[in-house]
Amino acid sequence: MCGIAGIYNLNEASVSLETLKRFTDSMIHRGPDGAGYELFENNTLGLGQRRLSILDLSEAGKQPMSYANGRYWMTYNGEVFNFIEIKEELLKLGHTFKSETDSEVILAAYTQWGKACLDRFNGMWAFAIWDNLEKTLFLARDRFGIKPLYYVFIPNHFIAFASETGAFKYLDGFSREIDPKLLELNLADTYALEGLGYTPFKNVLQLLPGHLMQIKKGEAPKQKRWWHIDEHLHKEIPLTLEAQAEKFYEIFRDACRIRLISDVPVATALSGGLDSTAVYSTVFDILQTENLGRINKDSQRAFTAIFPGLPNDEHDYALRAAAYKGGAIETIETNSIDLANQIVNDTLRADFISTSPITSIASVYKGMKKSGITVSMDGHGVDEMLYGYRDMVYGLYNNALWSGTIEEVKTYSNVLQAMYHPNSQTEQKAKFEAYLNEKKHRESGFLFKLKRNIKPFKDVNSYLPFSLPSLSDKPYDFSDKPLAARMVYNEFFQKTLPALLRNFDRAAMMNSVEIRMPFMDWRLVTYVFSLPTSSKIGEGFTKLIVRKAMKKKMDESIRVRTFKVGISSPVEYWFNHQLKEWVLDTIKEQETKDKIQKAYLTGGLSNSFVKDVWLKINSDLLK
Repeated sequence: MCGIAGIYNLNEASVSLETLKRFTDSMIHRGPDGAGYELFENNTLGLGQRRLSILDLSEAGKQPMSYANGRYWMTYNGEVFNFIEIKEELLKLGHTFKSETDSEVILAAYTQWGKACLDRFNGMWAFAIWDNLEKTLFLARDRFGIKPLYYVFIPNHFIAFASETGAFKYLDGFSREIDPKLLELNLADTYALEGLGYTPFKNVLQLLPGHLMQIKKGEAPKQKRWWHIDEHLHKEIPLTLEAQAEKFYEIFRDACRIRLISDVPVATALSGGLDSTAVYSTVFDILQTENLGRINKDSQRAFTAIFPGLPNDEHDYALRAAAYKGGAIETIETNSIDLANQIVNDTLRADFISTSPITSIASVYKGMKKSGITVSMDGHGVDEMLYGYRDMVYGLYNNALWSGTIEEVKTYSNVLQAMYHPNSQTEQKAKFEAYLNEKKHRESGFLFKLKRNIKPFKDVNSYLPFSLPSLSDKPYDFSDKPLAARMVYNEFFQKTLPALLRNFDRAAMMNSVEIRMPFMDWRLVTYVFSLPTSSKIGEGFTKLIVRKAMKKKMDESIRVRTFKVGISSPVEYWFNHQLKEWVLDTIKEQETKDKIQKAYLTGGLSNSFVKDVWLKINSDLLK
């Protein structure tokens, strides 16, 4: 896990070593354990890396790394978790190795199979391989974009790439600037850019998840899809929910197992919710019952963020999760001293525009690093593919109200009711019952039945100021899928999850911590996307298959818990209390300042207003 960078001058100008170092070293937080820089092609190409040592801590793991007598050179960020199995296969084919890294396995696999090697990798990665013979620069990114890769292409001048957008502020010959139209789009929908491969900055793009680029002088780089979800769905799945859950757990457990391979300690970021507790409980069980080879024995610890006295605080649930397995847990509280400066500094280091400060989630990884942890096992990816967000369930519910059956309405209303705070559930139940009665009355009429038959329901997508051209040769298009399926495909591949992965990558890597995500194992993702909707939501629950799979394997109260806050910044509380003066001082426009002061006088800033205020502050900071 590292920070990678590269500069390829297409106009024959030389890349200076000082330029390459400055560009690469701007990401020292991603790799504080070492650095490497190499120049090629009469100094027109430079590759750099900042190293975070996780596998083979010796100098043998230094990058850029070469293979095949110097024909191939690579700079790489990520982990290929099945590298041991691939290495055994390559050894039988006659390959030899000088290190115990997965990096060298990637190079050998590329030497053996070319770009087809990507299909064999199970993990998260962004890498660049230079072929000294073919004079080709090969860039590739993992299936779901867990690891980032940004690039700038100026025709007839250069192409440069890096693990973070902030690195481009240190690139000679390039002035990083906000693009007003992209900023407008970002502010209209904070999830609009990430899944499409854009950023708020002019000419700073992303290599899309599941895509590659082959770059040669004289040719414009083009993104080509190497992996598509629809080509990997399971044709056969178990018939019963119980059997499906058993298969789910089998894949999930192995996903956790291979992610424990590490030469440094691994810990779990434990919120006390279903997803992180499932990871923690499974990891703990594996370490107690299986005789694994290459793991660090100090990998049973858990860390949680706490907010004493605030609704965000879920310390008790995290304690329950750890106590069920008899494990230890360490708590981390966001320091309220000089909180404003902490938020500003974290925002500048994160270098993206969002609806909430990154400070709270970053503090978890900061605490981990202080305690000697370099790798965190997290539970990301579940909500997006298993209807974990309330607005997703509302989408299913509203669709059922107008074009579904009575039973579908009842199913989704039961799930929605349970997702509210217990104090609000009685009120919500009455509301849903009233809507159901309206539906029954409405559908009893002949005219409604006729209209429904000739005019099918059409869901409403968010409307944006303008559309962006696709960067892919084969862009994802889920418009032909039923609403229930289309919803999870869009959330997972194009909307919420891409932004969430970016957020957590920055939050962890600004503190030199790697995140591993068992639920994002491609075998598990393709399995889940092959399941019927009834296996994902029902019986009063979202994430139904996970709950079934984890029965008797984790704390029961957490397994069946439906109301969840999650690890997030208590930004609404902060803005209404200790950060009131800072908010007013930071906002420059008098009109906005007047609205904020009026809100304070009439009861404080609402959650939606807080988000608008933070977006304004956030975007101003990054300009």
